Amino acid sequence: MTLRAPSRPSGLGRRAVATLALIGAAVFVGGVAAAPASAAPFEFVLSSGNPDFSFQKAGGVQIKTFDLLNTGDNDITIDPAPLVAMAAPFTASAISFTKTTVVAHNAHATFTVTYRVPTVGTVSTVPVALVATDQTDNSKLSLTLTFKGTSIATDPAHFTATTTGGGTSADFGTVSVGGFATQEVTLTVDGVLPMRFSTNDIAIVDSAGNPLPTVKITASSFGTVGAITAPGGTAAFELTYSPLAVGSFTGSARVGGFAVTGTVETAVLVVAVPLSGAASAVTPTTPPATPPATPGATATPVPTGTSTTMSTSTAGAVVPRPGTGGQTGSLAETGAPVAGIVGLGALVGLLGLGALAGLAVAHRRRAHNS
Repeated sequence: MTLRAPSRPSGLGRRAVATLALIGAAVFVGGVAAAPASAAPFEFVLSSGNPDFSFQKAGGVQIKTFDLLNTGDNDITIDPAPLVAMAAPFTASAISFTKTTVVAHNAHATFTVTYRVPTVGTVSTVPVALVATDQTDNSKLSLTLTFKGTSIATDPAHFTATTTGGGTSADFGTVSVGGFATQEVTLTVDGVLPMRFSTNDIAIVDSAGNPLPTVKITASSFGTVGAITAPGGTAAFELTYSPLAVGSFTGSARVGGFAVTGTVETAVLVVAVPLSGAASAVTPTTPPATPPATPGATATPVPTGTSTTMSTSTAGAVVPRPGTGGQTGSLAETGAPVAGIVGLGALVGLLGLGALAGLAVAHRRRAHNS
């Protein structure tokens, strides 16, 4: 017997074998990867709708729609009786299924729940146990939904605005042109959701809705970037009225606030603050037309005639001396007192008599000596 070594496959044969091996491996791996996860034969879930109505304003009505999904492999039926018997303040309606309605695999069953919000402070909790029946073996499966709601005095997203003095409007009064007046507006978050405020979300307009250039925001606690105010907290900003011309105006500051739920901001809530003011002309400051009189010396009363009746002059007046009015003699010119002239004559008379007496004595002495 002649033993021969086995012949080696040609290059083409080797490539064919390698290709077949790769295809086989891919088919094997792909089959493993693509194998679908086995679904539970009996299962249903709440696929949409949140049974927690959270905080709602007293007296309001909230409505939600819910969707049940058959995620199992088998057909099921769902008994709606617990929904029909739901306790207040919740009621179910628009139920799309009955106790005998067959819900196939991946099919839906829907219903609506209305929450009529009771008095402030009421916390409502109503559990509902829905029972499904597997149409293959009549086994049962229960799904409990707990409907909840809390009644509050305001909407969940709510804030108020008050001005200087505690009012709800800002009256700047009457301001001179070129002057200014300020009003502070305080924002109070009285809802249950935080609010974000920014000066970019405040519009100041006149009564026609046009921008009001004479009123500006001159300070705020949140700026243009904005800041979040927690429930029960406050934020504030200042308005300044600087009139440029005489006149009056009315308008409003429209304050926008965004409710924040987690990291999501909901639609803006707007509160309008009425504005009013007037401008007057600047009153010029001028000195008085007649300067005030200064106290003067009080003239001494003098006689106005030869009688005993005297007249008194007013303060500061110059009183003429007697005898100077309209006369042409030396008295009228000098105004010398009459008593002075008489006294001078009397003195001269006395001197004359003394001289005569002296001469007489001397004459007698000479006669005696002789």
